[in-house]
Amino acid sequence: MATSMSQIGPGKTPPRLISDLLNYVPRLVEDGYNLLADPAQQFQNKPLKRRGLNDCRHNLMRKDSQTQAPISDNISWNSSSQYFVSAICSSCRHHFKIRVSVSSGEHNDFCNMSQPEYPLHHLILTDSFRIRDSVALAPVSKYHGFYETFEYSCSRIKCPIVVNIKITPPRLEKSLLQLIEDAPTLEERGIKEIRKDPSRFSGQQPVDPFTALKHLASYLSDALHAQGEPRKIAVRNKKFRLSFSDDCNDIFSYLDFFFFKEQVEGDDLNFFWRLPLITDQNRDFLEDALQELTFRASEVQSQKDNAPIFTLAVPAMKQIKIILGYASFPEKTKNFDANTEEHPYYASLGAVEDFTDELLCWAYDRQCECDPKNKPYYFDCLEDLARGRKSYYLHTKFVVATSAGGYGNKAIEEAYGYFGLESNINESDELIMSLYKGRVESEPSQKKYARDCLEKIARHRNSPSLEALIKDKDMTLDEALEFLGVNIDTSPEFIEASAVARLVDGDKNKVALALKIIAKQKPGDMILQRAAALMAAEIGEACLSISDAYKMLQIPSREVSDEGVLNYFQSLSNVAAAGSKENFCEALRLIALDRSSTFLLAKLADPNAEVSACTAEPLGLYNIGNTCYLNSLLQYFYSVKPLREMVMNFDNYRMVINDENMRRKKVGGRQVEKSEIIKAQKFVEELQNLFIDLKTASSPSVRPTKELAALTIFSTQAAEEVARKNSVSSINQLQDNAQKFESLESAQLSSQSPLPNSIVEEKVDVSDTSNEKTSERGDNESEITLVNSDICFQNVSDENKNIEPVQMLDFESDSATFNVHATQDSSKISPAPDRPPPVPPRNNSEVSTSKNNSDDYNSANRLWDFGTQQDVTEVIGNVLFRLQCAITATDYEFPSGEQVDVIRDTFFGANTVYTQKAQILQKKIEAWSYLLVFPAKSLQRSIYEALDISFDEQMVEIDGQNVPQFTSISKLPRIMQFHIQRTAFDQTNLRSWKNRTPVTIPETLYLDRYIDDSEIPNSTVMNRRRQTWTWKKELAALEARYEVLTQVQENLNVPDALIATRDWINEIREFPIDGISINPDLPYLLDNRITEVTLELNEISGKIEALKQKLQNQFFDLCEHGYTLHAVFIHQGEAGGGHYWVYIYDSNKDIWRKYNDENVSEVKNRDYIFKHESVGRGTPYYVVYVQSSLLKEMVDPVFRDVHQTKMKESSNISDVPRVSENLTENGLEGLNATRHIENIETKDHYTHSMSFVPEDRK
Repeated sequence: MATSMSQIGPGKTPPRLISDLLNYVPRLVEDGYNLLADPAQQFQNKPLKRRGLNDCRHNLMRKDSQTQAPISDNISWNSSSQYFVSAICSSCRHHFKIRVSVSSGEHNDFCNMSQPEYPLHHLILTDSFRIRDSVALAPVSKYHGFYETFEYSCSRIKCPIVVNIKITPPRLEKSLLQLIEDAPTLEERGIKEIRKDPSRFSGQQPVDPFTALKHLASYLSDALHAQGEPRKIAVRNKKFRLSFSDDCNDIFSYLDFFFFKEQVEGDDLNFFWRLPLITDQNRDFLEDALQELTFRASEVQSQKDNAPIFTLAVPAMKQIKIILGYASFPEKTKNFDANTEEHPYYASLGAVEDFTDELLCWAYDRQCECDPKNKPYYFDCLEDLARGRKSYYLHTKFVVATSAGGYGNKAIEEAYGYFGLESNINESDELIMSLYKGRVESEPSQKKYARDCLEKIARHRNSPSLEALIKDKDMTLDEALEFLGVNIDTSPEFIEASAVARLVDGDKNKVALALKIIAKQKPGDMILQRAAALMAAEIGEACLSISDAYKMLQIPSREVSDEGVLNYFQSLSNVAAAGSKENFCEALRLIALDRSSTFLLAKLADPNAEVSACTAEPLGLYNIGNTCYLNSLLQYFYSVKPLREMVMNFDNYRMVINDENMRRKKVGGRQVEKSEIIKAQKFVEELQNLFIDLKTASSPSVRPTKELAALTIFSTQAAEEVARKNSVSSINQLQDNAQKFESLESAQLSSQSPLPNSIVEEKVDVSDTSNEKTSERGDNESEITLVNSDICFQNVSDENKNIEPVQMLDFESDSATFNVHATQDSSKISPAPDRPPPVPPRNNSEVSTSKNNSDDYNSANRLWDFGTQQDVTEVIGNVLFRLQCAITATDYEFPSGEQVDVIRDTFFGANTVYTQKAQILQKKIEAWSYLLVFPAKSLQRSIYEALDISFDEQMVEIDGQNVPQFTSISKLPRIMQFHIQRTAFDQTNLRSWKNRTPVTIPETLYLDRYIDDSEIPNSTVMNRRRQTWTWKKELAALEARYEVLTQVQENLNVPDALIATRDWINEIREFPIDGISINPDLPYLLDNRITEVTLELNEISGKIEALKQKLQNQFFDLCEHGYTLHAVFIHQGEAGGGHYWVYIYDSNKDIWRKYNDENVSEVKNRDYIFKHESVGRGTPYYVVYVQSSLLKEMVDPVFRDVHQTKMKESSNISDVPRVSENLTENGLEGLNATRHIENIETKDHYTHSMSFVPEDRK
């Protein structure tokens, strides 16, 4: 009888299903329980029905001709996939067919071991059918037999797998086989035949069962493999007579042999059995019969020494496991007796005993989800198996389930018993409610236990009235902690996990309330605050949007710093009514969560709290004046592990200054002076101090020293350039300072001690807000960061304004670097000024700075102004040069003698430039630390297209001849840096301008196409590159021709001009003009030409698109040398100045962060970086990639080990000017006067931006 079931209910994993199949005995169905169709019997400490000792444990052998299954477990499923394995039990000779198919529908996400959440299928019975139950309705064909089928579907909604199992009893019944496998019967038959014709059977003996079975099997085998007409067997054949005689006609008829008679010699008749004629209908039937005879013959012969050779059968389990998806599932190490019956709890969970603890927990979760009404029983299973297996993992799972409100049948019995009830008696809800209230009133101390018991009963009965009774909105902190199974000192991560676990089956409102109460007691805890907010949103509590939160606090932009946000909040909440203040607090809490700001959360709880930085987040860097690009590159360098480790452990890398080391010291293609090494080592010491602060500081941001900034920005050439641009007196002052510096450096060389404070400026610690600070560098001085600026600063004396600008060297560079610029004529120096430089203002008495004389100050100030004109690329070059100068070499390049060290190994690559001269291909190797990327003038260009400009073949003039030249990368660096060359010079207007044309930057970059493999014969890469060069030439010619045909002159392109001419000619012909004759064929010729041009344009367009598609796909499959994007430097502004910030990728958390001076924030939407033509109205200026295979080894932006110290005064909120005071006393202009222009950044989706910066942070 057929039965249908839904996909709700207990299920079985494939290992459990096959285990049950191997133990399945069809006759036990008569006892009222079906192992394959019915749920596993629940174990209640009473013996369960087991298979008998003599029942068959099936040993399945594969029937290859009836099997369609892969040989490996790498299956690619699709909507038409179907695999099946047919097998026979070698013992009981039952036949099994396991079929796995894909149901029709939209779902195609298949469970497999690569998915931790769904490693195996969880199969639920959907249909079963037994032909025995329907035999009265239709006759049973011998070809199909009395079969039964079971159909299962995966309980996972997205998995479309359907499993069908068909079981058929042996084809040959015992009554038939008795005729040929019973030894006494065979002996009697043989003796009888021999006696009939002793002479004919002379020397013959009766056959044994093995021989008879073997003979019949050979007949069937011949029939199944026969070519052409089936052969016939003579009934009088001696072998046939001794084995079968006339007694076995029923067997032959049953097996489709055909009996006939035929006249042979004379008038004698002879009788024959013709082998079965094989058809699609009987093939499987006869193959099954052959299998049964073969295994039966092997069985009766197993005791004899000389066993015959049959085709060895292949076990079917491997293919069964493959199609069911558990061929390679992890198994528990077996330390149990294989002959011992496994505990019934395994079957109840749909699992098997050799499941790992992780798989067992997964099976428990699936059963609970699919069969929730029996969850208490599964809970008991988990508890008992955890104890029996002595598994810490299972015990932890049990504890978590308990804390989430899980309970077993035992707990249900105890809950009913507490009220004097029994679980199997259906009492009314009203009775249970009255019993509960009575207990609480009589025993108030037992309220918690009584409520727990009532909750179990409510869930067991699924009673809304009982659940309503136990809901209690008045919850204390102790009750909240107890409800979640935690204490006040429990880690926030575990509290959140406990709440999530409770949320699965518990009262969501109650869980959210408990978490909210605990979070209120820990307002500074980001994890708890975020968890409480998310859970409140999940249960549908009304909450502000982030936009509404900013509007409520009247904050104009999301770019306002945390301190500014707090100012807005305090200015409103301090004068607000009690109800409104709570709303303001909620708005501030939401903003803090959105920003992940521990500062705001802590200040929300206690305005006087000292906030320590989060160890899981990087710190910001205060802007110390016109050096936002300095902060960006310092953050970038700190994220590079080899560089950071070298700086942090500088003593292990420091170069010892001696004659031998100085003789061999060659960096950037030149010998390095001793003074440069001393400066470089001083620079690394300063950088080390900053890195230590970034690692250990407890404040949200740290401040670089002016000394570090100077050593970072100013190269030796920079100082020389400033000297040449200043007056003679200024030059003398710089020389005096240089002499002082040299004497100090000599002292440092002998003592290895830091420079004295009298000359070297210490950290600027400004604790007073004074307007005099703005006069230190001139009243009208610009506060913008200049980029490639040719504008002189106004505090430089006016007499110097006629000095010709000198274009700077890129840095103290390797001669082989791509981007070294030639210096202009430096011989023109203006005469000495008529008056000395302006006297600098006195320092504020309460401001601690270095005490230099005014001349020293002005010369240093001019150098500082010059440094601010450099861009990121130049400063990075200077930093790398100084780092190499400071450290010892690990090797030397041959033959250049260039120093090899950790910096060169990390950042430097090399190109090979190939030049074809006559018949000789010359090559030159050039080292570089970054590559130039050139944007197009108008159209967007990919980074590959931009790089092609440098690497493609081009014609160059050498010795008056044009020769082809191309470039390949011969050495890839571990960190690949690209400078997007956006600054250009307008020769017409004689000014610099910034190219804003977008360059698309992929998150993963593959450089295989540029790799130098010229040494390899028939190089694949080189052949492809040459092909692209040919295509590009064709493309350029086509685009040029297309431009000619479509170029607009006088508002007409060529086709329009031809059409206009034709129309004009036609007008003249219609209204002739005296003296003007028109060729009558001219309109016709013009029409032909218009058609030709139109066709040509269409053809050119098609060819252009085809070539572009070829170029796009030419290197698509080359993905060996992959680089992952790590950092993107953004510049906002014009060629003359602007603001920098940097985005850095954290691969450990798979997030991007924005580093904007002291503000470090997570980028929630990556499209804001990658899919916008500009980023916050800024443009990518410098990008950094890291070898994908070395990503974890090379970069790690978060490296923190906080040492708790008292916060500096500069970080105290009391130093921040009150918003209300600025607005009321100074107005908007007064407010803007306190801001730093570099901190202003406008995003496309905000109206404007404002940043409140304390005087001591400007």
